[in-house]
Amino acid sequence: MVLELHVEAPEEVTEGETADLTCNTTCSLTDPTFIWYKDGRPLTTKTTKNNQLHLQTVSSEDAGSYSCAVRGSQHLNSTAHSLRVRYPPKRVSVSISPSGEIVEDSSVTLTCSSDGNPPVKIYTWFKEGGTSPVGSRNRYSIISITADHTGLHYCEAQNDHGKRRSIAVQINVKYPPKRVSVSISPSGEIVEGSSVTLTCSSDGNPPVKIYTWFKEGGTSPVGSGHSYSIIFITADHTGLYYCEAQNDHGALNGTVMVSVKSRW
Repeated sequence: MVLELHVEAPEEVTEGETADLTCNTTCSLTDPTFIWYKDGRPLTTKTTKNNQLHLQTVSSEDAGSYSCAVRGSQHLNSTAHSLRVRYPPKRVSVSISPSGEIVEDSSVTLTCSSDGNPPVKIYTWFKEGGTSPVGSRNRYSIISITADHTGLHYCEAQNDHGKRRSIAVQINVKYPPKRVSVSISPSGEIVEGSSVTLTCSSDGNPPVKIYTWFKEGGTSPVGSGHSYSIIFITADHTGLYYCEAQNDHGALNGTVMVSVKSRW
């Protein structure tokens, strides 16, 4: 009599459940020892009893093709049985394209990748600190990016068995100086013989490190650095001053009027 074996088992189970696979034979065997195979390789780490393979807590790694044989007749394997495992999203990650520096007004696409069964079809995008989603689908595109998009972004992948968040990725938008302004210290009336400091403030990414000072009508800079001080001011210093704030992405000016009063 030809030994015929076949595996009796569910076709699909959900992660976390238990599953029993049974090796059935058409022959009457005396105290047989059953050998189990997964994807063609002998299983040595799973619990077997008589003709059953017991999967205590099924995980996604248990999905595969199972077959059985009787010791001494390993060449007479059963036909393979495919076991599918349903599980919530895993390994959820975000990639940014193009890679490298992100400059204001450029376009950026974030892509969410995940592993799940059934495959993930619901993706939701969030910016940390926000109160509502900023996008859906597995790709989130920002066509003309601004400084307001700077921050941590993450996606949430969901299927019928659960959802999982990705690790947040940082978007750091580089932009030229903005909101350049000049303050005068001390404030109030400027009298001949006193000392005055002009300070330039700006917003830029990367932060502005190059400041250049000019007096309107002059042909060359009168100073450099974040502040410009006039130690003994005279009437000749009266005029419009401006600082030029510069970073890797551009430059912008801020102005202030200096009016010097005579002591007499």
